Amino acid sequence: MSRKNVLINVPYDLIEANIKRIVDLNLGIEVYFENNLIDELKENQIKELSKKLKENGIICTCHAPYFDLSPGGIDRRVRSITIEKLKKTFFFAQLLEARVVICHPGYSKWYFDGNEEIWFENSILTWNEVLKEKDKNVTAALENVFEETPETLIELIKYFKGQIFFCFDTGHFNLFSKTNMEAWLLPLKDWLVEFHLHDNYGTNDDHMPIGYGNFPFRELKAFIKALYRSELFFVAEPHDEASALESIKSIRDFLSSL
Repeated sequence: MSRKNVLINVPYDLIEANIKRIVDLNLGIEVYFENNLIDELKENQIKELSKKLKENGIICTCHAPYFDLSPGGIDRRVRSITIEKLKKTFFFAQLLEARVVICHPGYSKWYFDGNEEIWFENSILTWNEVLKEKDKNVTAALENVFEETPETLIELIKYFKGQIFFCFDTGHFNLFSKTNMEAWLLPLKDWLVEFHLHDNYGTNDDHMPIGYGNFPFRELKAFIKALYRSELFFVAEPHDEASALESIKSIRDFLSSL
C-alpha cells in the first residue's frame, strides 16, 4: 500500500521529532490534537508543520480532542467548549491540508440514560455550528466508540446528507458492539472514509496490532475487498512506541491482497 492509504496516529507534539522515521516508513499521519495542547497552539506553528509535511510528501488526516467533550451533551457550556475545540481542529486541519478530521460522537447509553433523542437534538445543534465554518476540502467523520448498535450514528450521519462521514474503529467495535459487523458496515458503507485498525480481546482497549486479539479481521477483509476505494484511509493507532512498527506491518500485511 502507498503512503496515501496507510497512516499512523501521532500526537502533535511528537510529530516533528519523528518526521524522518515517518518518511522512511512511507507513511501518512493522523495528527492527534490533545485537549489542552490545542488551546495553546498558534496558527504559525501549524503553518510551519504544514510546510514540513509538504516538503517531505507526507499526507495527513487529523483527530480531534475528545476527553471531557460532548457534542450531544445536555450542558450548554460543555457543548460550547466542545464546539470551540472542534472548530479549532477543523481550522488547523485546513492549514495542514488534511483530508479528514475524525471526531468522537459522544453517545453512550449509560451516560445519557438511554435517551438517544436528547443526544441527537443537541448533536445537531453542535454540528450545525461546526460544519458552517468547515473548509469544503476537509471531510468530517464520526468514529464509533461506546455505541452498542449503529442506529445513533446512522441517524446523525444521514441527517447531515453528505456533510458527515464514518470512521470504523475495529477495537471499539470489539469492546462495545452488541451486534454484528454487517449491521454497522452495510448501512454506512457509502459514508466510510477511514478505518482505525487495532485489536483486543474484548475486555480492554489495548490497541494491539492486527491478529493479537480476537477481532474478526478475516470478515472485515472480505468487506473491504468488496468495497475498496482508493480514497479510503487505514490508520494504525498504537498506544506505545514498542508496538508501532508491528502495528504498521500488520496493517500492510492485512491490506496486501487488495
